[in-house]
Formats: sequence, C-alpha cells, structure tokens
Amino acid sequence: MDRFDMQSVMVVDDEAMVLLDLVMMVEDLGYQVHSDSTTVTGALEQLDGSEPDVALLDIDVGGEPVWPLARKVAEHGRPIVFVSANLSHRELCEEFASAQKLEKPVSPDEIRAALSAALGQA
Repeated sequence: MDRFDMQSVMVVDDEAMVLLDLVMMVEDLGYQVHSDSTTVTGALEQLDGSEPDVALLDIDVGGEPVWPLARKVAEHGRPIVFVSANLSHRELCEEFASAQKLEKPVSPDEIRAALSAALGQA
C-alpha cells in the first residue's frame, strides 16, 4: 500500500508529549496522519477542505471540550476514537455512545484495535 492509499487519522490531544506519542503510534501502525493539534480550534481549522478517515480525539483539550469538533467529524460520517483518562462525560455516554473509547495510557495494540474497529476492519 503506498502513501496515497493509506487511511488518514486526525490526532488531537492538548498535551504535546502525548500528542507526539499518539502521532508516532499511528504512523508506526501504517496510517497517515491527516492532521494533529493541541487545540480544538486548531483542529477545526485543519478540517477545512479535507477530512480524515477517522479521528483520534482526547475529550478534554486544554480545558476546552472536544464536542464541537467531534460533532463536525461525525456530521461527515467519519468514525471517532476517544482517548481520555476520564471516559464518563455525559456527551460521550449519550451522543457518542457508539464511538470507540480508550482509557489513557494507551498501547499501540489498543490503538490498532480501536482504529481497525472504527474503520470496519476488525
């Protein structure tokens, strides 16, 4: 599979080191990183004009809720994998109940399984 056939992943986390770790895991698993951001606003701007195949999103991004970004991703029919230390948010439980969810810290195997399931490859 060449780079143009790779499925793309948007990665959003407010902690720069965690973001870098997630980006490296995604790339090591053979996915292309569509975009990465430490802010919801930055991620929303990166969505203009192109969309990832799947989004890997932290829930609380620097005190800013990720829901506006998650809704925009979902509006375009793209699957979401949430990664958080706190998976009990009401919106996550209700509005995004069918999304893949991972509790931090995450391993490459967990990321692989969640992305595969989200993309229907499981």
